[in-house]
Formats: sequence, structure tokens, C-alpha cells
Amino acid sequence: MAGYKKYNNDGPSAEDKALDLFADMMIERIETISKDWSKPWITEGSLGWPKNLSGREYNGMNALMLLLHCERNGYKIPRFCTFDCVQRLNKPTEKQAKEGVELPRVSVNRGEKSFPVMLTTFTCIHKESKEKIKYDDYKMLSDEEKKMYNVYPKMQVFRVFNVQQTNLQEARPELWNKLTNRDTIKLDEGDKMSFEPMDVMIRDNRWICPIKPMHQDKAYFSIRKNEIVVPEKAQFKDGESYYGTLWHEMTHSTGIEGQLDRIKPAAFGSNEYAREELVAELGSALVAQRYGMSKALKEESCAYLKSWLEQLKESPQFIKTTLLDVKKASSLVTQNIDKIAQELDRKNRVQQDNGQRSETRQSTPQEKMFYSSVAYLQSTDDTSRLDEFRNKGDYEGLLRLAKEYYDGNGINEQYTFTSPLQNKGDDLLVEDKDFAVVYNNSVSGSYEVMLKYSEQEIRDHINRYGIRLASDDIKGVAKDMVAEQFLAMTKQRTPVFEMPCGDILYTGYNRETDTLDVGTATNAGLAVRHSFLYDHDSSLECNLQSVYTELNRMEQYKKEEMEYSGGMHR
Repeated sequence: MAGYKKYNNDGPSAEDKALDLFADMMIERIETISKDWSKPWITEGSLGWPKNLSGREYNGMNALMLLLHCERNGYKIPRFCTFDCVQRLNKPTEKQAKEGVELPRVSVNRGEKSFPVMLTTFTCIHKESKEKIKYDDYKMLSDEEKKMYNVYPKMQVFRVFNVQQTNLQEARPELWNKLTNRDTIKLDEGDKMSFEPMDVMIRDNRWICPIKPMHQDKAYFSIRKNEIVVPEKAQFKDGESYYGTLWHEMTHSTGIEGQLDRIKPAAFGSNEYAREELVAELGSALVAQRYGMSKALKEESCAYLKSWLEQLKESPQFIKTTLLDVKKASSLVTQNIDKIAQELDRKNRVQQDNGQRSETRQSTPQEKMFYSSVAYLQSTDDTSRLDEFRNKGDYEGLLRLAKEYYDGNGINEQYTFTSPLQNKGDDLLVEDKDFAVVYNNSVSGSYEVMLKYSEQEIRDHINRYGIRLASDDIKGVAKDMVAEQFLAMTKQRTPVFEMPCGDILYTGYNRETDTLDVGTATNAGLAVRHSFLYDHDSSLECNLQSVYTELNRMEQYKKEEMEYSGGMHR
């Protein structure tokens, strides 16, 4: 299939060669599907998500091509490593070096060829000083500070080998056995029509646009209405067909203005329309693969097969722009699904823990715990000792070492949460009654050490220091405290303002808006006239007094005759 691209006299770059290969593989795949359009894009969801040896996931673009590469060559374990990574496996640990332990040498098998993966790196240069900074540091700058930098993206190509192209199984059997265990979220084995994170997303309207299952025969995304309509689940032959159709339309919905800005006005049947269908097809196939399902070509997309082949053969650059869009769209879909899946997992674990504790401590209610970040260790830090404990599976040792990073300071209120898992890829490795350690293999292998606090300790902290720099979770506790105080006050005396003009105004606390609402009493409740943001750095009494002061400054409540000064009645 090669020979359809003309190169310049300097010869093809590494990126050009990679794109040629990717285009060849996609052409081969589409031609296979052309003969049997019911065939899945990736065979039967039989492979887990591609990762490197340390467990870091490849992005959507590389993941798709690595999955096709595995299928093409019969690789059963989607784990990959660079040549340098293979060499690092032969470097002994400090303990092994001291004890003189010699391990069998890990190597790439003779005659094996590597496969390209593409990574975009960014060079950030200050416009005036010409100083370079890391892209991670650039992302932490304010919008104004970012304006002072020029950012230059560059696509780099790295070559990787599948672990089956090495002697890892013989040289490191323990590591090999670990790699054979897959860690994907799957359909409920007891109910092939159930995938709870997606069901919750639809039920609670948590996608970027409404999803409306309706008893009819069409599935589509309406740009004009910004909504997805699909047949009801029961109308599909199985769960994979239902969710695969949903992900196709969800991928479309990511492209509108204000999201990924991918969809441009295009006539039905045009090249742009055909490309958008390919993005939706590949995006939904990747999402399905991630959750252990297969995704066959959508019947309506068959009309575009010829167009896709023609554009791929004409210019491999077509696959680059398409795969980049697939990467962004599938990431947006999976991030939302993973967030809900993590919430459900935490909820289930809490329920299990509460159930276990209730057997031994039935008379003691389980108090909510909070996790406060006290140390964050990433690629710029020396985490080798932590890595060693984690690789050995010695999590108790890892926890003991992690505690040494705590500097003795108190609650870090800005980074205190009800769950230790705050980012995609977070994994709670170990915890005891006081500390927890979270590992994230998708952010340069970072470790976060977290100190645990009871809700009462959080409440005491709020009373002492307020919530000026607090996280939303701590602010939620502060709101609960005000609501409780206000309810207790109303049981003894109702906060009522009698204004100089004679108006009687009643007050209520609105937890949702975090405001003291003031208005008149009606049969239906409080008819709100004014709302004042609650100041959590002051007491309830002080807040009420501040509200009364503000009301007295309003012309509508002043009295021309200075006979009565007004006041707050209890």
C-alpha cells in the first residue's frame, strides 16, 4: 500500500514515516471492514488499554494504533516499552547491588522491529527574557502570566516494543505475571445490558448535553437543539450495541462550538462530513475498548468507507488530524465516565466499610473522614524508594516511608477533600487511621501523601480560621454548620427585621446559594427581595447585623419622619 505519498528531496521525517504506517494500517482495517461491516473495529474487546511498563496509559491516538498493532501481530498483552526502558530493567536496586544479586538479563528478541508512538511536547519561552520553563510550570501560571510566553508545540516520535518482543517472561516471570492481569471496567457479568456509570450519566443529565432515550428507530445528535436522541435500551440486541451507539453520538456532540470546536458547517455527504463520521466511529470504538466492549461499524457510516479510503491514500496527513480529534473527543467522554465510575466505586466501598463496621460497632455511627494533602511528589522529586516499595507490593513499608514527608503542619484547607481520589488515574494504594497514599501513573508517576481528619476536626478548623482558602468540600461543611445554626436559632427566636418605614422583613439561610435571603412572608414561603452572600469568617449574629445595616442604607426602607430608628426583633 506504500507509494502514494511523494517525499521531498530531504527524505521522509520520523513523523512522516509514522503517519505513513498509521495510514497503511487504517486502510488495511477499513478494507477489511468493507468486506464485513459488522466486524468490530477492534476484535471483540479482547485487549486491555495499551500502557507502558510502569502502567501509564497511552493517549487515544497512540492507543488506537497500538491496539491495531497488537491485533495485527497477535500480541495478547498490550504493554509496551522503549529500548531504554528495557535496559533500565537490568539496573540492580541498591539492595541487589549490596547483596551481589545478579538477575537474568532482559533484552529485545533478535530481529524484532519497533513501532512508533507520537508525543506532542511544548517549548515555553518568555517573550522578553527568552527564559525557557517547563510546560507543567507554564500550565500553573495565571492567564495574564501566560500571555508573556510563546508556546511552540512539537510532535516527537518514540519507538516502542511490545513485551512479547522481549524475553521478559523468562527473565522477570513475576513482572510478567503482573502484566497479564487486566484492569478495565466491564459490563456487569450478571446483566449484559447494564453499565452503571453510563446509566447514571443519562439519568442525572451529567453529559455536556441532554441524552434522551426514546422509543423510536433513530440515533442522532442534533446540533440545533444540542441534544442526543437514541432508541431505548430495550430496542437494542445487547448492551454493547446500545452503549456503542451512545458513544458514537456523544463523540459527535464534543465537536460543537464551545466544546472542542471541531464541527464546521458542512453539507451532508461532503468530505468534512465524512471525516466527522470517521472521528465518531473511531472515538466510540476507543471508548468501547476501554470498557471491555467491542464496537462494530455503525450501519449508517458504511456509505463513507470509500471516501475514507480515498482520503487516506491521497494524504496520510488526513489520519494525523483525524486521530488528534479522536484523541480529544474520546478523552472527554472517558473522563466523564471515569469520574462517575470512581464516585460509584467510592460509594460502594463506603457502604461495604459501613456494613463491616456495623457488625462490630453498631452503636457508634461512622464519622465522615477528610483527606488533606501534605506532600506531593512527582517526576522532579526522587521517588525511587517509594517506587521500590510499590513495585514489591510492600504497601505498609511504603506508608511508613510516606509519613516521613509530613512536615508537621496542620490542615492544608485548600487541598482537603472528602475523597483522596481527585484526578483521573488516582489510585489509593494504602491508608491507616491517620494517613493515606495516592499514586497516579498518568502524571509522571506522582505520589500524594494525605493526612486524615474527622468532620469534627474540620468544623473546629472552620471555627478557628474560617474558609477563605478552603476547598469546596470544606466550604460544604461550613454551609452545613450555618444551616444548623440558623435552624437552632429559629426554634428559639425568628430573625425578623422591622424597618424604619414600617416594613417587616423575614430572613432565611439558603444553603444552595450560600446567602441570607430577606423578604416578606407568604403562604407559599419567603418571597425573597434581597440576597446577601454569607461571610463565613464572621458569626451568624454578625452576618445578620451586617444584613440589617445594608437594608437600612436602602432608600425604600427609610422613613422621612425620624421618629423611629427601627431594629432587629428576635
